[in-house]
Amino acid sequence: MKFLKISNTILNIAQIECITENLVTVGYVDNDNSPFGRAIKEVKGIQVYMIDASSQGGCFVFENETIESFYEKLVAA
Repeated sequence: MKFLKISNTILNIAQIECITENLVTVGYVDNDNSPFGRAIKEVKGIQVYMIDASSQGGCFVFENETIESFYEKLVAA
């Protein structure tokens, strides 16, 4: 088994299911006085989904990583 350490988290590489950008809502845009504004979202890091990580809700969020930097660490492991 291979493991990857990011911050204070150790991930089992064999249990990584997928990696996505972490989109965070930072505000809303009003559309002609509509009660439903369009959400403004920004990318703040990545989410790493694990196969059997029910205690963490299935994913870990790393705000200081990008998909590219995570991939480089994954290949180096």
